[in-house]
Amino acid sequence: MGGRRKRRKQLLLRPKPKIPNTFECPRCGRVAITVEIKNGIAKVKCGNCGLEDEFEVPAIFDEANAYGKFIDRYFEGKIQIKESKAEEKEENETQGESEEDNTGEVE
Repeated sequence: MGGRRKRRKQLLLRPKPKIPNTFECPRCGRVAITVEIKNGIAKVKCGNCGLEDEFEVPAIFDEANAYGKFIDRYFEGKIQIKESKAEEKEENETQGESEEDNTGEVE
């Protein structure tokens, strides 16, 4: 007269969080930062604005730790910001347009 045998529910396994491959750029705000670590040297580069840096990291650092160190270096002002060629062209074009407007020609 016993009841039906209850079946035990399987526990749901939550997937472990993965380290992202791309990070947010502190300069342009886009998610375009890639981090490569080889032989204790981290190379961090933004695919959008061209911001890049290279520095030594301990062997236990992963991409997220190297990104954190990159952010710290950026806000401390230790990273030399190089103007990309695309930005230089845009600046030259905008300066050229303003010079054309000041010629005084009437349409």
